[in-house]
Amino acid sequence: MYIILYNPLSKNKKAKRVTKKIVELFKANKAPFRLKSLLKIKDIEQYIKSRPKDINFLLLGGDGTINTFINQTYSLHLEQKIYLIGVGSGNDFMRTLKQQKPKTQPVMRMKYDRKSRYFINGSGLGMDGMIAHKVNQSKSKSQFNYFYHAIRTFISFKPKYMEAVIDGELHTFKKAYLINVNSGQYIGGGMRLTPNAVLEEDEFEVLIVHRLSKILLLLIFISVYLGFHTKFKRYVFTKKAKHVKATMFSSQIAQCDGETLPGTRTIEVSTTGKKAAFKVFDKNQIQTEKNT
Repeated sequence: MYIILYNPLSKNKKAKRVTKKIVELFKANKAPFRLKSLLKIKDIEQYIKSRPKDINFLLLGGDGTINTFINQTYSLHLEQKIYLIGVGSGNDFMRTLKQQKPKTQPVMRMKYDRKSRYFINGSGLGMDGMIAHKVNQSKSKSQFNYFYHAIRTFISFKPKYMEAVIDGELHTFKKAYLINVNSGQYIGGGMRLTPNAVLEEDEFEVLIVHRLSKILLLLIFISVYLGFHTKFKRYVFTKKAKHVKATMFSSQIAQCDGETLPGTRTIEVSTTGKKAAFKVFDKNQIQTEKNT
């Protein structure tokens, strides 16, 4: 038995199309299911706790939907299986999940302005947050749209002084463009920003871009899609870590799994010890489970 969780207010045409196809798939296979709107669940933690352990949940959504689910169920020990179908504009967490197929994925915590938010794919501060903010405000959230706003931001963004304490060691950067702290490899709908990140590890990948010209920044940006930018070690700092506190001494925009947080100067990211166990949904498993 599956409970399909979806967002009926999604403006993403793909989300509506995929939801319809999934419902038709279950009906065609005469497999038991229930379609449940996420908007009709007042307390998702209590809703999941009250469901039998042998229920499978199928979550339809992108990185933002997964991030919301993580934050709403953080204190819950999930006993049911949670499957994912990516229907967002980026689906960056799903990209790494499909490639690496980890049994579990660590949940990270980002603190900002005396608040905190949990995430499973990536977080950042600086130019990355500004790009995500512009994309979120635009009508279209396609990969091309992210590329377009990235180029616009490259032109206008002024690098800032940054201090980053990484596992207790202070690193300073006179002209920093951004810091990303990622558990997954991808952001922005396919940009392989942290190619050495491994979802199953209890460490995340820290990446800081600094001290380069706008022209060189553009050239390095193009190489991000292939993950070659980390070879420019003079300008791209990378390090595995379990704790990082980064400060840019002016008001910036932070992002957490693509959700933006304007007016942020400092982010503090750490491991939590909490594990999620998301799995990629395969339509063939409906038939397999029927026969078992």
